[in-house]
Amino acid sequence: MKFFGSILLVLFTFIFSSCENAENSISTLDTSLNISLISNKPNIIPTQGGFEISQFIDGNQGGTIAFDTIYVNKEGDSIQIQTCLLFLPKSFIGIKEIKMIPDLSSGSIQFAPEMLFDKPAFLDLSYKGVDLVQLGFDSNAKIDFVYKDENGGVEYILNNECKINWEKQSMYVQKAKLPHFSRYAFVRKNL
Repeated sequence: MKFFGSILLVLFTFIFSSCENAENSISTLDTSLNISLISNKPNIIPTQGGFEISQFIDGNQGGTIAFDTIYVNKEGDSIQIQTCLLFLPKSFIGIKEIKMIPDLSSGSIQFAPEMLFDKPAFLDLSYKGVDLVQLGFDSNAKIDFVYKDENGGVEYILNNECKINWEKQSMYVQKAKLPHFSRYAFVRKNL
């Protein structure tokens, strides 16, 4: 009886391990090529200065890119990064590969491809464990979230909340309303 149980176990293992995941696959039906690129999970790509998060989004349907990780930098410091980028239906036309590139040394985040939206995208972003002094903040600082152009100009971005926590060495923005993709950053708020 043990012999048949072992054979049955090996047989089931073989059958289940030979099944192929059809997600992100290419198939041909009726001489047309169907490509499934939409996935619920972002791809993480290591870069020289950290990493890049990418995911395909259908602008007609909308979608979300959510990411939560702890990154250990070259100095051995642990930094928690949480981000959620929401696209409403009909935000843009077609399917695009959306890329987010956090830059922990400047407190910024870069988005690609550069494009304008028909409806704004909404961003929740949190950095915990960052060196706030290195970023130019002190214990009395108030922050804001801005678009930074190539010439150093800034455009303040509407959001629900943007705060800094000195004790936790953290900063976050909630529901930042992004009208386009480019580079955004936390900056000292002018009072």
